[in-house]
Amino acid sequence: AIERLVDLLDHKRGALLTSGYEFPGRYARWSLGFVNPPLEISGTGSRCKITALNARGQVLLEPVLEAMNRLKDSGVLSKVSLDEDVVEVEVVPPSEVGSFSEEERSRQPSLFSVVRSLVDLFGYSSDELGDLQLGLYGAFGYDLTFQFEPIRKSQERDPTQRDILLYLADEIVVVDQSRHSSWTVSLDFSYKSKSTKGLPHDCEPAPFLAFEHNPRNEGKFSARDTPKGDFTRSVDRAKHEFKMGNLFEAVLSQTFREKLDKETPPSVLFRRLRSRNPSPYGFLINLGEDEYLVGASPEMFVRCEKVENNEYRAGAIRVET
Repeated sequence: AIERLVDLLDHKRGALLTSGYEFPGRYARWSLGFVNPPLEISGTGSRCKITALNARGQVLLEPVLEAMNRLKDSGVLSKVSLDEDVVEVEVVPPSEVGSFSEEERSRQPSLFSVVRSLVDLFGYSSDELGDLQLGLYGAFGYDLTFQFEPIRKSQERDPTQRDILLYLADEIVVVDQSRHSSWTVSLDFSYKSKSTKGLPHDCEPAPFLAFEHNPRNEGKFSARDTPKGDFTRSVDRAKHEFKMGNLFEAVLSQTFREKLDKETPPSVLFRRLRSRNPSPYGFLINLGEDEYLVGASPEMFVRCEKVENNEYRAGAIRVET
């Protein structure tokens, strides 16, 4: 089941999250993945689009539109529109820093407001229905940080970059490695007189294109984003700033690039990485627009163990991770 998904993700939107280890309290034995999601949520800056990727997604646009209009009525959104298979929204400008408390910072209007609204819309009780694996799967970009902090940007941004890309999955393959079993969770939605029951899952393909055959590249290629010697100088400067007491933490990085040919699609990269760097967690996501996320890591991304009231601050919630 997993290997079939790996191959499908070369040319279909979707995601695969794998776990190869089990250790009580830390590593789980579950893997899951999907292709052909009905809805895509993408956003950059203050603008967000919720797109129906197939006929099943079209059924969901009406309740999505109503949820976004409620956000607009509450003052979170300044614009909501429906254009064929796309609901487009724009978030109102953030409040001036200092006009709200620190606890309210993450609750200021942002793309996360849209995500929270969709989570509320599609949320369900696992106690009543069991674990359906229903959720939003995808990736958050680093620039989402700037939705909460008015920081001056010093780096050029790709005008086509997306700060958020999430999928709503409605047919999810789940694998239990320890029991050598797998199953598929298939979900249908209904709203008023409309239903997804019986509608096809197929979406427009999102195929991998080798560098030489990808018109988006326009023949341009740069093997790295940092000239030789610049990174070393940045490290030396950081060390000096540490000594001066101006820094207590720094994350320096540089990007290296390699051209991919038709013999090296994302599935090949994922399998090579999995073989050469065995890790508890692996991921392969086809984000569409010829963008993929491939990786393996020993670290979990998020773990929520306990939520409790903070008795020292009325109304505050503490989450232990």
